Amino acid sequence: MTAEHARANARKGHIAEKATIDHLIQSLSGGEPEHDGRVLAAVTESGLTIEDQVRKTWNRMVVGLAIF
Repeated sequence: MTAEHARANARKGHIAEKATIDHLIQSLSGGEPEHDGRVLAAVTESGLTIEDQVRKTWNRMVVGLAIF
């Protein structure tokens, strides 16, 4: 199998997976998502960007690898 053939097969697989996922989402949600036309601000009331606010509130616990 050549590299070009392998890329073509991977692309076909990706398209098939995307079609399956799109079909499942559409069947679960009942159609296209509704868009109400709102435009949300990229900055919170405290002046932080949304990403910084999420990082601020999400305190990840420091966990190491288990040693057996």
